Amino acid sequence: MTTLSVRLRASCLIVPGLLAIACPVTAVAQQQSPAAQAGAFQLEAVTVTATRSENNSFDVPASVSVITREQLDDDQASNLSVLRKVPGVDLGGGARPAGQIPTIRGLQGPRVILSVDGARRNYADNIRTPLLIDPDMVQQIDIVRGSESALYGSGGIGGVMALRTLEADDILAPGRTAGGRAKIGFRSADHSVSTNLTGAARSGGLDILGSATLRDAGRIRTGEGNGLTNDEQLKSGLFKVGATLNEGNRVQLSYQKFADTLVTPSNPGGSDAFGLLQRLKRRQDQFTGSYAFHDDGRKWIDGSATAYYTKLRFATTPYTAGVTATDIEMATAGVALQNSTHIEMAPWLRHRITYGVDAYRDRARNRDGGVANAVQPDGEQISQGLFLQDEVTIAEDWTLTGAIRHDRYRLEPVGQASSDNQRLSPKIALKWQVQPFLGLFVGYSEAFRAPTLGETYQNLGTTRALFNFRPNPGLKPETSRTKEAGFTLAFDDVLTGGDAMRLKTTIFTETVEDMITSATVGRYTRAAPFSGTGLIFQNQNVAKAERRGGELVASYTAGGLDLGIGYSHLRAKDASTGAGLFAPPDKVTVGTRYRFENGWAVWWTGQFVDEQHRDATALRRRDGYGLHDIGATYGRDWYRVDLGVTNLFDKAYATYQQSQTTTYTYEEGRSVNLTLSARF
Repeated sequence: MTTLSVRLRASCLIVPGLLAIACPVTAVAQQQSPAAQAGAFQLEAVTVTATRSENNSFDVPASVSVITREQLDDDQASNLSVLRKVPGVDLGGGARPAGQIPTIRGLQGPRVILSVDGARRNYADNIRTPLLIDPDMVQQIDIVRGSESALYGSGGIGGVMALRTLEADDILAPGRTAGGRAKIGFRSADHSVSTNLTGAARSGGLDILGSATLRDAGRIRTGEGNGLTNDEQLKSGLFKVGATLNEGNRVQLSYQKFADTLVTPSNPGGSDAFGLLQRLKRRQDQFTGSYAFHDDGRKWIDGSATAYYTKLRFATTPYTAGVTATDIEMATAGVALQNSTHIEMAPWLRHRITYGVDAYRDRARNRDGGVANAVQPDGEQISQGLFLQDEVTIAEDWTLTGAIRHDRYRLEPVGQASSDNQRLSPKIALKWQVQPFLGLFVGYSEAFRAPTLGETYQNLGTTRALFNFRPNPGLKPETSRTKEAGFTLAFDDVLTGGDAMRLKTTIFTETVEDMITSATVGRYTRAAPFSGTGLIFQNQNVAKAERRGGELVASYTAGGLDLGIGYSHLRAKDASTGAGLFAPPDKVTVGTRYRFENGWAVWWTGQFVDEQHRDATALRRRDGYGLHDIGATYGRDWYRVDLGVTNLFDKAYATYQQSQTTTYTYEEGRSVNLTLSARF
């Protein structure tokens, strides 16, 4: 007799690139139910990103995905392009990783929140990726689609992408006090060779981890037969030390380093036809300290404190004549403190109250030709916020979650008057478990994103320039109002004993007001060496956007067989004119994997992207395309071999780009990829 699953504890599809659409966020491992198991992946999982507290990700009324370490291994990831296979998530900017910028529900840059081990990565220029991190050092990527300002503050309009790096427990086998892994990989599309060595040890309550990567990559071969200059040499490292003081207290310190040198156009998303090339040095340093604490039973005290400092630097020197040297720095220092308290009012009424404060300071420094940048000012952006959330469980089948947060931010440019603003962001969601196999949820949230220093204080007033810019200290934050609804289905023993089927669908409508848009505010007559009439631009709150869409994920697991599908849909328009705004095209990802008992596994993933000819900016429009990836894995206790082919049919295609309209480049063509790894 077919039985119905009472609750989906987790359901992960073990297909490279498709796991992310069918696997909920993993933060704390639980015991697995036999019906939900799927190979080597941890299927019983909870999310801490969606609500800042441990929750069953399937039950949370939010659209959540995860990319696990196992999926990154299967994908033989040398960058974060695997994100393109996740519903509602895109990575535009061309084939060069240096230009690939994450997008969630069609929003990017300051409209989404990016973090690594709790440290915000706030740099945004619509040209260079703000995520400088080696995938070999990533354990997990949590993605929450939709408004999250009620918990995380500015930037939460599109959602949150939170990366967690490796820890000693991720490397050490149960019962082992020391161990590690060594990897070497090759990709034919860019002739890259990657090596990684990771080791960990544990003694009593003390543990330590170290990881180092070297990568050398060359020219990228694209699908239409030409290539992109991308000569890259990468050195990356991660070091962590942790101490479990007693059952309720743990401290940890970590340092992450990313350093590479490559040759690209001034816009890494551009093609070589642009002609002007630069040597780009990218550096990312991150220091993080954390303290986790709880009382017995985690009833009154279950919290954490984090302090971090990150420094991002892009330094360029001319590779061809006509290029000006630049030097950009963004340093971010931040702290966060939170706690959860559990209160049982009655056997049928329970509260989990999570509350906390956080703050960060961004310090920007921009140099052009050795002097201060004439357009992008130096300065600081300071933000503080406090939040409160109450998760109320009523009679087991109902969950009501309410959250509210107050943020205050201040912009302090060098040599100009400062400006400040504040915002209150509420959120409420209701989940009803109608039947053991069926759950329904609805939600409403408000979010905002503060204007950046560059948007507010860009300033250039000279006739010896192609364009001029004017500051706008009165620039207001963008705000959004989002309504969501969805349902979940969970069945076990559907076609055969021990199989499992899971499905989750979310739809949303959203209004974004006071969108920051560049407007023409004047003209001037250019002076030599330029001629003609120049335009004067100023950022203003002039646009209102209406957005709607949704995501669907489904998976089926039976023995060694895994199947899955994901779909995302988004439409966006200017509310006053009806013109189509930036909105990635509809996307379907389908995959299957079969695991044999002798250590072999084979897989296939297909990604099918619709055309996007609705965008009012004609240069951003793109044709549709279909991609196919295949692979095989053979693994024993201490070693593993991965062989895969991405873009199997060498498709020539260009992804729907980010806000840049002049960076049309083809993506990577067929690539044969081989990785050898060993554990010790």
